[in-house]
Amino acid sequence: LRVLLIKLVDRLHNMRTLQYHNRPSQVRIARETQDIYAPLANRLGIYWLQVELEELSLKYLDPDGYHMLKTKLDAIAKEKEGYLQDIIAQIQAKLSEANIPSDIKSRIKHINSVYQKLKRQGQGVSFENVYDVLGVRVIVDTVGECYETLGIIHSMWKPIQSRIKDFIAMPKANMYQSLHTTVFGPGGERIEIQIR
Repeated sequence: LRVLLIKLVDRLHNMRTLQYHNRPSQVRIARETQDIYAPLANRLGIYWLQVELEELSLKYLDPDGYHMLKTKLDAIAKEKEGYLQDIIAQIQAKLSEANIPSDIKSRIKHINSVYQKLKRQGQGVSFENVYDVLGVRVIVDTVGECYETLGIIHSMWKPIQSRIKDFIAMPKANMYQSLHTTVFGPGGERIEIQIR
């Protein structure tokens, strides 16, 4: 395991300094990182490392797509910051009423996640059709509180039935455990909420 961690961190350093290589080397190293190192980080449950490796890879494999999505996501992050803070305040108030201590943070979907989603959905699907760009992560103390929080959130906003996933009862292969739901928040915005 230590050897794998050293290899992953070494690859991260290589990716952060990839601009000093020639274009063919950049593409080769980025492809290898995307195909081998990012999935390995995912398998080990090191999500932050997986995300950074994937985004750095995308930056060299499709520079135009990367910069277009980065610009759009940065604009959304700026525009929706107040909206997400309001969502957090509403959830926090309801959880406080139910005596559920929590830590709540907002997030904007990562560039590579949006890129892969657009790629999966095929030609003709625009960025505007990606509905789970906005997200909130709620962390509570117990498994029971996870399910209770899910019920509270569904009582606040209408859930999208096909977007409810229970990774607590059925963890992912890397032992990731969380409840995911997507709801129609205030103003009809779709928001993905993860409860851990």
